[in-house]
Amino acid sequence: MSSRDLLETFKEIRHYLTLVPGVFWLVLFLFVPLAVMGIFSFWSMIEYELIPTWTFENYVAVITSRNGLYIKLLLKSLGMSVAATVVSISMAYPMAYYISRYAGKYKYLWINTIIAPYMISWVITLFGWRTILGYGGLINFLLMKLGLISEPITWLWHNWGAVIFVLAVGWAPWLVLPIFVSLEKIDESLLEAARDLGASPIQTFLTVTLPLSIPGLLLAVFFILIPTFGEFVAPRIAGGTSGAMYGMAIEDAFTRMANWPFASAMTFILLAISIVIAFVLIRRVGLETLMEAL
Repeated sequence: MSSRDLLETFKEIRHYLTLVPGVFWLVLFLFVPLAVMGIFSFWSMIEYELIPTWTFENYVAVITSRNGLYIKLLLKSLGMSVAATVVSISMAYPMAYYISRYAGKYKYLWINTIIAPYMISWVITLFGWRTILGYGGLINFLLMKLGLISEPITWLWHNWGAVIFVLAVGWAPWLVLPIFVSLEKIDESLLEAARDLGASPIQTFLTVTLPLSIPGLLLAVFFILIPTFGEFVAPRIAGGTSGAMYGMAIEDAFTRMANWPFASAMTFILLAISIVIAFVLIRRVGLETLMEAL
């Protein structure tokens, strides 16, 4: 082997060595915990002791126990996540469009301003919304002071609508980024060609801008739909009884019930559905196209 071949081989090995830290991190903090949880899901818990019985009873129990309550809660959570995704993207897209088309040299100042709320803890944000929308919150206080209501409004908080609202508002700033990137990649000559052919602004948007921004929209769906599907903090604070989600049931199974095998089975069912959703989205637009929106 010549010295040139040895040099090329060394460069190739060095290239792979740069992947070691990332791979090590993923294996240690993602795959190992998932593997442990996967093993636990086939075990049993008897008098707070893990018993390696290797059974599917936990998965069957998730589906059949309490007249299918957990599956109903899972489907409800998926519906709430879809609703939060639609509302959030409906807020994020106009913001991204305005910044891309009209913000000029202040584009990135706008972006930094919009994502500034992510410097604050998610829990603090939720409690902040509670001080505004809660039973004794700011809105009820002002309405009562103005004499518009005689007693506090109860439907602003502790229901499924409040959970969808806080999830949508909380994730919208983050979704601006992938949509903005997709809009920025649109060739201006295409928009000019559409206008030259007599297309109205609405027609130009519907036939050129919107289709070409689909990768950013789908990436935004990735960002919000899958994480909110297993959300438990927001429904715990804002949901009350009607706003409960599947993630809360998993948390209760791990903590209050102390049934780790059952909770692990619940988690893997959620994970399996999330993987299916991700696979469908990737097949819909293509992985390479999706990554271009980053």
